Amino acid sequence: MTTHMDTTAIEEAKASNRDGGPREDRPEEVDEFLEPEEAVGFEEGLPLLDRPYEEYPDDPLTPDAGADVAALAGHELVGSVEDLAAELDTTEGKVRTALHLHDVEEPTAGSSFDSVEREGVIEVPLHGVIDVEHLRTPVYADARLLEHLYIRCGAGISEIKEILEDGMNAGRGGDKPRWSVTEAEIRSALEDVALISSEDTEGGDSERLRLGGATHDFSESGDTSPSSGLTVSTSDFE
Repeated sequence: MTTHMDTTAIEEAKASNRDGGPREDRPEEVDEFLEPEEAVGFEEGLPLLDRPYEEYPDDPLTPDAGADVAALAGHELVGSVEDLAAELDTTEGKVRTALHLHDVEEPTAGSSFDSVEREGVIEVPLHGVIDVEHLRTPVYADARLLEHLYIRCGAGISEIKEILEDGMNAGRGGDKPRWSVTEAEIRSALEDVALISSEDTEGGDSERLRLGGATHDFSESGDTSPSSGLTVSTSDFE
């Protein structure tokens, strides 16, 4: 397997003065991928109730919270007491008490059992699911992943942060700390692999672009033409 970096696209990105911002002419699929959707968890994606998170009940045990507890327990994305607690930003113990108090059945078999909601993989635009074991540690330092997101997808630094944090925290149990990365860390990583220019970067781009560990193909076909960007075999991510 070999890694193919689209050096022409990289130079064009550096010459365009993007400086870490999103690309204007990027594929429509990337914008669709980044559009917020309903998701389980307080302030994770769009709220599951039909109002802002600020208007969620402060305490699920109060009498006027019963309708909200029932609505969330019956939501198609809520598949467990853990999901309900995450959406209400409270403890599972308090949720169980609230369910009993409001005479609401425990939620079962929601989206907790669906596709990408599992730890150890991330989903990226224009490719799909990637096993993080095939990426560098930390993942934001992987040159191939950065090239795919910044060059091929045209994502900006803040969007790369969102994609990585959403992916790394998907399916992560509540007993584990949230995975996070700063925009400054992503910018530094992009500079380290010569995808954006830094004041102290002079030459060495070819050597920097070889960083990232084992090779992968983020394209479905494995096409190594310049338009396909980074090449890595999709079998590595199955």
